Amino acid sequence: MKPVVALIGCGRIGFLLENDPLRYKPCTHYGGTQAAKLSITHACDINEKRLNAFSKIAGIPQSHCYTDYQKLIEHEKPQCVIIASWTHTHAPIGITAAQHGAKVIVCEKPVASDLVQAKAFIDECNTHSTTLIINHERRYDYRYNYVKKLISNNKIGCISSVHGFVFTPSKTHQSGSGGGPLLHDGTHLVDIVQYLFGSIAQVQGYTTRYSQNSLYEDYAIAHCITTSGIHVTLEAGGYRDYFMFELQIFGTRGRIVIGNGYLYLYTPKKSRFYKGFNDLIASDVTPKGKPDYFVKLYKEAKQCLHKPVNVTSSGYDGYKALEVIQAIYLSANHNGEKIMLPLNVELQ
Repeated sequence: MKPVVALIGCGRIGFLLENDPLRYKPCTHYGGTQAAKLSITHACDINEKRLNAFSKIAGIPQSHCYTDYQKLIEHEKPQCVIIASWTHTHAPIGITAAQHGAKVIVCEKPVASDLVQAKAFIDECNTHSTTLIINHERRYDYRYNYVKKLISNNKIGCISSVHGFVFTPSKTHQSGSGGGPLLHDGTHLVDIVQYLFGSIAQVQGYTTRYSQNSLYEDYAIAHCITTSGIHVTLEAGGYRDYFMFELQIFGTRGRIVIGNGYLYLYTPKKSRFYKGFNDLIASDVTPKGKPDYFVKLYKEAKQCLHKPVNVTSSGYDGYKALEVIQAIYLSANHNGEKIMLPLNVELQ
């Protein structure tokens, strides 16, 4: 018997981005479930037009479509719930799903709007033995896992510093998004840094608003230090004429640069400009493979329906990413004060 699988939120990351002709497919929760042969049986969205469009594409009968997530969860009791809605709804939906018997919850990033909600969400999942997976997709990406191997194999020596950027064309963030570019897009940046280099233990952050009409920050920058002593600079901002996600990793014997669609290893060669010095020369070291992160995520979710699995991107991982972001906001609100982690949630 097929499991009851409910998609809550039929927007961009829910299924609409599958219409982007340039993106590698699958690139949405719907596409990932299809590729992993985990069929979505029920759907929910507050926008009826969007809900109807999805139901036609996915072949879901109208009787399995809802505009109220609570009614869907209470009536259908899905074993797998996919949360692809506004950030502030993640925890309430997830808590309801866990209380009504969901075995697996796949939740969009960030896990919640704040740490209090995130903790309540994770605690409820633990209470009901519900597996929580957060869609920090780069953890499932073969290219970032190749970088992890390069680092562990000492390919560029000891890591001294990391610089991460995420810049987007976005000029506004609606209230339901829960934050600006640091929260909405920077969560991927923070998470992949902690995945590759371990927990961040200290932050100092600053934020800027370009307009008084900005609901959240338009730009954020932070200096972070990991528990192992690696210095990390993070930048997140909108108002750009381009989209950029990039990590620059500096070691004692080289440098790695990875972004959307490229991976370069810089190694020292005899300088063409200075006697007795080396220059860093780039070579494309992108391994063979496919960016099937949505497929891998949903194959993992499918496994979790049958037996407990140590997932690649857990609720705790999502909490840790959100904790760093909340610490940066807290630091910025106190003129760049140094903030130590873990945070006391009462400080928010």
